[in-house]
This record gives sequence, C-alpha cells and structure tokens, in this order.
Amino acid sequence: MNACLRAVQRALAATGHADLTTRQLAALLDRIEEATPHAQHLQRLQPGHATTRSRLNAAGMTCAQIGLHDDGDPEILDALLQELART
Repeated sequence: MNACLRAVQRALAATGHADLTTRQLAALLDRIEEATPHAQHLQRLQPGHATTRSRLNAAGMTCAQIGLHDDGDPEILDALLQELART
C-alpha cells in the first residue's frame, strides 16, 4: 500500500468515516481534489482560523461553494492534508 493511500485511510479513520464504500470514497476524493486549491487559498486569506470550516464561515462561504458536502468533508480534507504533510 502506498503512502497516499495510507494517508487517506488514516484521515478517514480519524474523522470517523472509515466505512465508506468504494463509490463513496471515489466521490469524496473527487470533491477533495476539487476543493483543495480553494481551501489552500482560504488558508492564506484567513490565517487566524484553524480549520477549513472555520475559514469558510469567516469568509461567509458555504462548503458547496468550494465543492464539498457539509457532512464532514471539510474535516476529512483537513485531516487528509495533515496526513499528507507528514508523509
């Protein structure tokens, strides 16, 4: 198993989403891939906020505006970026 896949698995476990089907995981990874540049831009604009969700709130934006679902996607994105930074 490669480092990226292990990072995804650790991020899903850390956020309580380890039981996704293959189709759900593929859709989630597509959303995260789409949202990552937006989340990184928000991080530069809102450096005083610790999470993607809090940065979105501070910017007056919704999860959908950057391609994420509201039911945990921002937390999974944050966890995945942290895991990838460690690898």
